[in-house]
Amino acid sequence: MASLAHDEDQVVELFVTGRICLFGEHSDWAGGYRRFNSEVAPGCALVCGTDQGLYARARKISGDSRILRYTSSDDQCVELDLDDLSGLRQMAQSPSVFAYIAGCVLELGKHFRVGGADIVNYKSDLPIKKGLSSSAAICVLIVRALNKLYDLKLTVHGEMDIAYRGEIQTPSRCGRMDQCVAFGRAVTKMSFDSDLLSTESVRAASTIYMVVVDLCAKKDTKEILKCLNEAYPFPRHDADKALHALLGEMNQQVCEEAQEILGERDERCAAERLGQAMSKAQARWDQIAVPLCPHELKAPSLHRLLEHPQLQAHITGGKGVGSQGDGSAQLVCKSAADQEEAVKIVKSLNMEPLKLTIPKQKAVRTAIVPIAGACSGMWPATKCVGPWLFPVRKQRMVKPAIAWLCEELVEAGLERILLVVNQTTEMEMTRLFKQREEVAVLDSASQHVDGYDEVLLAIGEKITFVRQEKPSSIRDALLLCEREVEGEAFLLAWGDHFCRSTSQEGLSCVEQLLKAFAGRSVVGMHCVDKDELHSTGVYACKEPPTPLPPPLGPPQSAPALWPLSRLAEKPTREFAEEHLVTPKLPAGTYLASFGHYILTFSAFRALRKGGHFTQILDELRQAEGVDGVLIEGTRWDLGNMHTYIQCLQAQAQDEPAAKRRRVDS
Repeated sequence: MASLAHDEDQVVELFVTGRICLFGEHSDWAGGYRRFNSEVAPGCALVCGTDQGLYARARKISGDSRILRYTSSDDQCVELDLDDLSGLRQMAQSPSVFAYIAGCVLELGKHFRVGGADIVNYKSDLPIKKGLSSSAAICVLIVRALNKLYDLKLTVHGEMDIAYRGEIQTPSRCGRMDQCVAFGRAVTKMSFDSDLLSTESVRAASTIYMVVVDLCAKKDTKEILKCLNEAYPFPRHDADKALHALLGEMNQQVCEEAQEILGERDERCAAERLGQAMSKAQARWDQIAVPLCPHELKAPSLHRLLEHPQLQAHITGGKGVGSQGDGSAQLVCKSAADQEEAVKIVKSLNMEPLKLTIPKQKAVRTAIVPIAGACSGMWPATKCVGPWLFPVRKQRMVKPAIAWLCEELVEAGLERILLVVNQTTEMEMTRLFKQREEVAVLDSASQHVDGYDEVLLAIGEKITFVRQEKPSSIRDALLLCEREVEGEAFLLAWGDHFCRSTSQEGLSCVEQLLKAFAGRSVVGMHCVDKDELHSTGVYACKEPPTPLPPPLGPPQSAPALWPLSRLAEKPTREFAEEHLVTPKLPAGTYLASFGHYILTFSAFRALRKGGHFTQILDELRQAEGVDGVLIEGTRWDLGNMHTYIQCLQAQAQDEPAAKRRRVDS
C-alpha cells in the first residue's frame, strides 16, 4: 500500500448503529409497487438503531491525493482511487465487502468532488448478515465521514439517500428501510409511497428493554423475497390479497398503535403493551404470510424461542426480525433485570443474544431561533447591529440578548439550536459562539466574567447555522429548517426578545413551556389589556382550566393547558371583544403570544400552505389542536424602542429569586 500523509487537523470520530425493524418488515418494497398499482397501500415501518455498531476514525489525506483508504475492524484494507471510475465500478460489482464502499464513493462523486481520506473502522460489535443492516451501516459510515471531513453540508436525509443509492450499485438489493441507521439509536417511523420516502422521529416516553436474538439457524432471504414478491403488484388470488392487506392497511394500523404505545410514560405498561403488539403481529404473519413460503417461513427455531417456558416470566412478547424466517428474533423484556435473565436463557438455547435498550427520549431536543430578518423598528441602529446583539444586564453581567436566550435553551436541556442566519449574522454568531476570545482581552476583563468565554464556546457546539439568504418571512425561515428538525417537535423562540421568569419553582420561561408539552403543539401566553391588542397575536380559549393557574391563580402541581379556540394577529378592539374573549379573565384582559412555541413536525404541512405565522398556527389548531400555557414571566421586544427601554429599566432593579445553573460545558 502507498504511504499516505495525513492532515492531523482534520480528525473525525464516527459511530453508526445497526438497524432493527420493530414493526413493518417487507412494507418498504411492497409500498414501492404503488408505481404500478395505485391500489397497493403505502408501506410503513417503525425502525430503531441498535446498541451495537461500527466505530471509526477518519481524517483527510494531505496534498492533492484522491485516494480513499479504508481499514476494517478485522484489519482488512483497501485503497480506492477516486479518479478511477472504471475500477470503482468493477469493485462495486464484486462480492467483496468493499463493494459497498466503492458504490457509495461512485454515488457521492455524482454530486461532489472530495479529496482523499483515511477511514479506520477500529471497532465493530455489529453482527454481520444477521438482519441488522451491517452493510447499510458501512455505507452510511463512508458517506458521513466524507460529509464531515469536506463539509458537504448533507443533512441526515442526504447522507441516507446517497448511502442507499450507493448500496444498490452493488449486488446487494437492500430496501430503503436499511438506511435508517443514519438516524442512530432513535426510533423512526418510515413511510414508503412508490419511490417517495418520508421519515418521522418517534419519541419513546419510557425506556424499553429488549433482547435481539441470532437464532443460529438458517434462512434464505432471497427465497422469502421471491415468494412474497410474486403477490405483487397485482394479487392473483385470495392469499395474495391477504398479503396486500397484511403489508398495507393492517400494517399501518399496527404501526400507529405501536407509535402510541411508545408514548406511554409508565415503563411497565409500555413494555406489556409493546410485547403484546409484537406477539399479535407475529400471529398475523404466521396466518397470512407463512402459507406463501412455508419452506422458509415456518421458522421452527423462531417459535421454539418465542414459546420457551422459562422465557415467559421475563418477556411480554416478541416476533421475528427483518424478512422473518429462522434468522433473528426480538423480545420485549419486563425490566432491566429481566433483560439480563433473558440473555442467560437465550444463551442456554445455544442462540446468540444482543441487548437492545430503547432509551427514554426528551420530548423536544431542537430549538429554532430566526435572526436573519431586518428590524425596521430600531433603524438605523439595526443597520449596524441586530437587536439580538443589544446588550442586556442581569445582576453584574452584560451580555448580548442572544447569549441570554441560548444559555436558557441549553440549561433547559435543548440539544441543538438552529440559528437561521444571513451572511452578516452568521459571521456575528461565529464570532460570539465559535471563536475563542483573545487572551489579552480576557486578561483585562473583570473577574466576575472569568471563564464565560468557555461557556459561549460550549453553547456554540450545540449551534447549527441555517442560511436564509433573502429574509422574507418567518414562514420561509422555518421551512429551511425542516430537514434539520428530522421529524421531531421543535421549540421556536424569537432572537430579538428578552424574557425574565417569575416562576416560584425557579423554572425559566423555556422550562415552563417544555414542562407543559404533552405531544400536542403548545404556545406560551401572557395576559395583555385591550390597549396592547394592536401589537401582538391574540388567542381565545372557550374552556379555560379550573382553577386558573399562576399568575392568575394559586400554584398547581402540573402545568394547566388552555385548549385554544381562536387565534388572530393584531386584532382591533372590536374584533377582540366579539371573537377573542376568554371566560374567567378580568374584563378587558386577553390571552396573547409570549413569543415561545413548541410545534409538532406536522407544522411544516401548515407552513407550506402559506400565510402569516398566526394564520399558520390557526391552520395547525384546526388540524390537530393547539394548547396554550401561561408563562410566569415578562417578555420584552428588543426591536421596539419603548419596550427595549422598559427592559433595561426593569433589569436595573433587583430581579426575583430564580434557579441559577451554569451551562454544562
